[in-house]
Amino acid sequence: MAVNSDKPDRWKSDIARSVDMYNNWFVHFAPEAYRTVRVQTTQDVEKTLRATNNLTNIGVDLLKEKPSILPTLRMSTCPP
Repeated sequence: MAVNSDKPDRWKSDIARSVDMYNNWFVHFAPEAYRTVRVQTTQDVEKTLRATNNLTNIGVDLLKEKPSILPTLRMSTCPP
């Protein structure tokens, strides 16, 4: 039984609450190793987004200058 399939006006708030609940759980109950990697990954993604102007400026020169952004770019095209 679909709870909100006929109520698209609720979808955004439901998704936001679901994401908040997961993030809260993760911060408080995930193993330390996962939390540490999540912090580092978040920082890597932020750096990549800044370096590429929100993925709108990706060129050979940038990749040569900042090869550390490659893992994030790979994941953005083919997430797990």
